[in-house]
Amino acid sequence: MLKINVAISDKYPAVHYFLCNYIKEELGCNIISDISLSEERTLQPASRTPVDAIITDLAYYSDGGHLYGVAKIRAIKQRFPTAKIILYTEFNNVSILKKALNYGVDAIVSKYDAVSEIKKAFCEIFIKKHSVAWVSKEIKSITESGIEKTSRLTAKEWEIIQLYSMGLSLSSIAKKQNRAVSTVATQKYNAMKKLNVNTNSELIQYACINNII
Repeated sequence: MLKINVAISDKYPAVHYFLCNYIKEELGCNIISDISLSEERTLQPASRTPVDAIITDLAYYSDGGHLYGVAKIRAIKQRFPTAKIILYTEFNNVSILKKALNYGVDAIVSKYDAVSEIKKAFCEIFIKKHSVAWVSKEIKSITESGIEKTSRLTAKEWEIIQLYSMGLSLSSIAKKQNRAVSTVATQKYNAMKKLNVNTNSELIQYACINNII
């Protein structure tokens, strides 16, 4: 049993409820609060009890001025520098997952993993005390099989990704840039290859999580 204080933040109320009960019953942890993130990048738990671990998602939409994505991880680390961060995510994009690792999460578990991987993540962090980030089976298979495109996006490619993710169509972007639609479409395609995203939905998720829009 792990006698630690755990805070939980997940955009889905049902997932939040499940995590609270599972972690408390399976690991014996004390669930102290939800975490609220504001535009001022402050985190305000419901109690002043010290936080040992935080399990969080990477929500990418805007809701009431809350922080999401990479900004969410940064805010957690600023407010609770000694707390362990376990990312519990539905995203399976290599670029997004590696970005999260670079920002210092201690473990990543996929929402497509077996539930037991959550328990294992806590044990690896607090009992075995690994010096490097631990990833679940599903996350490991994704990061090992994915081919990361290291080429940098050009300024035009970044602009197209930003405008497209903000809701502009390719024809609108072409008109705005005074360029052919085919040129804009090609640059969007090239940018997606470099970012290792396969669908428009993944592209928008990537843009939101990485604060491109």
